[in-house]
Amino acid sequence: MNTRALRRHARGLSLLETMATAAVLMLGILGILYTLLAASRHNRRNNNLNQATLIAEQELERVVNLRCSGEPVSDPCANIKQLDNSVRPVWWSANGRMRELEPLANAPPHLRYDLMLDVDPPFEGGEQGAPALARVIAPHGTQLPLDQVVNVRVTVSWAEEPGAPRRAVALQTRMAP
Repeated sequence: MNTRALRRHARGLSLLETMATAAVLMLGILGILYTLLAASRHNRRNNNLNQATLIAEQELERVVNLRCSGEPVSDPCANIKQLDNSVRPVWWSANGRMRELEPLANAPPHLRYDLMLDVDPPFEGGEQGAPALARVIAPHGTQLPLDQVVNVRVTVSWAEEPGAPRRAVALQTRMAP
């Protein structure tokens, strides 16, 4: 083969090699972009989960600080039981607190969380909790019924985007006079 033919052959190979390299490079860039988008989606979900957990913690702390008032004597946790089945919308604010006022129309978008409180007893649907609140304990050999203990559960739910399945966080504690 003469030199001229080799040069033409080499130029053709260089063009094919360049196109193949560009295709591989594009696939690599697309893979990196997909990874970044997936990481961003996971970060947003984790941020929403952390905000919901903080809202649930703040609400549970608020209820625990109410304490069972002791009135009436026959039902000392009546003030806590009044909170049963309460539901209200809240939004997370930039200062790290939940807001109960809907953001203004021109404000940046805020995610709406639904905060629900369940206080047992009264038990719905025959549930008893674990360990059951209706059990009898025996400290120092005496039988004491746990009829004045209440189970408080705070559930915070939200939808990542319209039409998406709702996600939820639930925290609970038990209170007694």
